[in-house]
Amino acid sequence: MASRTEKMQDILRGLRGASPDIIGAAVVSIDGFIVASVLPSEVDEELVSGMAAAMLGVGERISSELMASTMEQVYVRSEKGYVVLNAVGADSVLVVLTTKDAKLGLVFIEVKRRCQELGKAIAASA
Repeated sequence: MASRTEKMQDILRGLRGASPDIIGAAVVSIDGFIVASVLPSEVDEELVSGMAAAMLGVGERISSELMASTMEQVYVRSEKGYVVLNAVGADSVLVVLTTKDAKLGLVFIEVKRRCQELGKAIAASA
């Protein structure tokens, strides 16, 4: 039987394989620790997890203070691509790195599907 991390790795590999514009993905705890990842070797996992935790904190604060709601998704666009953060349950976040040519609508569809799968994997191991 596959471990929770192995299931998550499989889900992340499926996400990365769904589009050539998705260059990496990771599940990060709200505390900023990598739970599972399929990031390119040149990407520092600790940097991704730390930045994701910081971005998540800001996104949650903006959502709660300005919109009186919970944060679902945050993304940043740069000249080289996008970083998309999407909540996975209450304790983790999916981080997706894309190229600049990524079709965000398609990426968001894949992210939504994979978040549901990741949520089930997390719940099954709890």
